[in-house]
Amino acid sequence: MKKKSLLCVAVLSVLLCAHLSMAQSPIKVNEIYSRGVAGNLDWVEMYNTSAASVDISGYKIYDAGGKTGTKPKKLFPTGTILPAKGFTVIIVDTASFTGDLSGFGLGSGGDSVWVENAAGTLIDSVFIPALGVDTTYARIPDGSNALVKATPATKGSSNVLVKMNEVYTRGVAGNLDWIEMYNTLTTQIDISGYKIYDNGGRGGTKPKKLFPTGTILPAKGFFLIVVDTASYTGDLSGFGLGSGGDTVWVENTAGIVIDSVYLPALGVDTTYARKPDGSNLFVKSSPATKGATNGPATSVRSNTLFVSDFVLNQNFPNPFNPTTTISYQLTSKSMVSLRVYDLLGKEIAELVNEQKEAGSYSVQFNARNLASGIYMVGLKAGNYSEMKKMTLIR
Repeated sequence: MKKKSLLCVAVLSVLLCAHLSMAQSPIKVNEIYSRGVAGNLDWVEMYNTSAASVDISGYKIYDAGGKTGTKPKKLFPTGTILPAKGFTVIIVDTASFTGDLSGFGLGSGGDSVWVENAAGTLIDSVFIPALGVDTTYARIPDGSNALVKATPATKGSSNVLVKMNEVYTRGVAGNLDWIEMYNTLTTQIDISGYKIYDNGGRGGTKPKKLFPTGTILPAKGFFLIVVDTASYTGDLSGFGLGSGGDTVWVENTAGIVIDSVYLPALGVDTTYARKPDGSNLFVKSSPATKGATNGPATSVRSNTLFVSDFVLNQNFPNPFNPTTTISYQLTSKSMVSLRVYDLLGKEIAELVNEQKEAGSYSVQFNARNLASGIYMVGLKAGNYSEMKKMTLIR
């Protein structure tokens, strides 16, 4: 009996280690097209959720044949670099690289895909349902845990067509809080009935704020919504942005969350903006460019986004069940410790314990084996230390 117990512990330890490795990887399968034909073959889009480039040379992608060993696994070629918050597309239904013998192709009636890193550790897996000829299976927002059928395909670019592009949280009379929306397409989009909200709207304690009927986002254009007042007839949302930090979500008319952003504390002359417009890189920006382009990308050195503060962001989503993303920012190269605790101070999980370059990072935490309740996540980096509450609801 004792040997059997020890074996069970060993197996559980292996599974837990594999799970944590998978959860910590910034690389995700982001969009899949399985109805390829000559000239537009099956493809899988990979996405880098971190703010530093990642070399995925030697990573492998495969279907059931590769998993069981009846076919070779398909290698990402040498020199495959995923840029910060960026994309790469791999063609999967042909010998697309010299020496590729994988014979990897996606079944149009449904299939599964696995990705492992160069060390052979599983970092992501996706089950793909049957898809139409004009439909992909995509994470919306990019890198999230929500995979949905999507049209049109956004091969090699963001799956989110409508994005929050710039946010101002220090409003006063005459210049209230506002959020600028941006259309990434070259055709206009009607966003009537879309909803925008903070934690009150997400938790159901306040109504979600509706974009009014007739709200048209022009091609590659902008729309401003004032969020801290009853700015439209019948608006009872009471939606306002916290100047010390807040989180905002946007959902479409189908109720699907298409974008979200955690806002850090901002100065009175500072906004939080995507640079360039519609990208996945947010930075503090001054002056505000309300209703106009945010300009080109900010300075990047050694493929690392520079940030102005050490910050532990509120996990998203929160409350969560069972997974949530924890993000943080470093202003300089630091030894980083990121751990989860229960309310008695007992350590539940070690998510990060290593030296990191300056930049923005995110880690997934899976609480599938934990009971509902409040947990704490703590970040230590250099002289910086902060704790935040996370709520798990089953």
